[in-house]
Amino acid sequence: MIRAAWLRRSVTLADQALSSVSNLLVVVLVARAVSPRAFGYFVLGYAVLTVTLGLTRAYFGTRITLADDQRAARRLTAALVAGLMVLSPVVAVAVFGASMVATSGQAPLVCAVIAVATPVVCVQDVLRFGASAGGRPWAALLSDAAWIVGMAVPFVLGLELDAAAALTLWAGSAAVALAVALVAFRERPLLRAGLAEVRRREVVGASLLVGAVLTSCASLLTLYVVARVLDPAAAGSLRGASTAMGPVNVLLAFLVLGVTPVLARRDRGSDHRFCWQVGGTAVALVLAWGAVLLLAPRALGEAAFGSSWDGVRSVLALTVTEYVWVAVGAAAVMGLKVRRRAADLVRSRIVAAVSTVGVGTAAALLLQDVMAVAASLALSALLAAATSWALLLRTDHQEGSQVEQLEPPAVAVAGKPGWS
Repeated sequence: MIRAAWLRRSVTLADQALSSVSNLLVVVLVARAVSPRAFGYFVLGYAVLTVTLGLTRAYFGTRITLADDQRAARRLTAALVAGLMVLSPVVAVAVFGASMVATSGQAPLVCAVIAVATPVVCVQDVLRFGASAGGRPWAALLSDAAWIVGMAVPFVLGLELDAAAALTLWAGSAAVALAVALVAFRERPLLRAGLAEVRRREVVGASLLVGAVLTSCASLLTLYVVARVLDPAAAGSLRGASTAMGPVNVLLAFLVLGVTPVLARRDRGSDHRFCWQVGGTAVALVLAWGAVLLLAPRALGEAAFGSSWDGVRSVLALTVTEYVWVAVGAAAVMGLKVRRRAADLVRSRIVAAVSTVGVGTAAALLLQDVMAVAASLALSALLAAATSWALLLRTDHQEGSQVEQLEPPAVAVAGKPGWS
């Protein structure tokens, strides 16, 4: 049984790697095909998609990972998938409007493709969470493998695509990946329960949603200020450096998908030690990958990012520093989630958002230097990590480290009408 559990976690990690590669490929395709300025506009529009995806993960993905058992996770996923499908047109319209504002209307076709792709990506991502927490990680792996096959076509054929064409290919591959996931997951979407489950309020998920809104909007606002005060190429450099940290993003996502369910089903007395171990391992891996990037030959960087590489490379060391603290903070946030410390989760995200906007925009406005902005983002990550750990360790002084009382989890309503 232990071997089977580790096999499932290994499959989840491999799946997350494939998922991140598909996102990396679309950014690389665009960066190689357009000017640094056009890449900056693309980054602003694409950031709206990633913000929306982050909100979906925070609210719905968290609920799936905290389900009491695998069956409950699968049934909750089936309901959420149905509910999100119904809401897809609303999501698409909202994303189109937000991306048009973010790009100042400079890339309407790109914004339209992003708007259509966003609901597909969000539903496929919820299925990935459900496959991992529900004991069927192979479904997610097959889905993301199909996505990668589609995205690999331009590289195999040596094609150069513009931003809209690359995004169209990415969105089409995502649709194929969603279809594969629906078949491999082997759970019929539960339409009657879907909308009710989407509307149902869950305290930890709600707190993480609030936190994701704050931090995502803070990041988007900072990128917008950088693009306006400096230039779009500077925003592209910051985003490109984050994209280069792809394996680290895989690791951080794996903490949510593969490690959080493990911790959630353990005795609460081992939380702090577990989180320290996870955080230390994550930092070591961040530093190792950062060294690989910083020592990479120039030709390799230009092959990946084209003319945007010089800007990406200029902020890379500071971005690695930022990710060190992001990894430290992610381990503490995982502990807060499994203890259902809803208020503390919001507090930690408020610190992250305020520091990102405050220090980041101040650096852009006063120093007008992209490296200063990158340094400010690293500082805000440090402040957020320190806050998260302080809040987690504070629970030692609370009687019995008791979790907050919440409404019944999704598994408790699995037998109600509409779930079958």
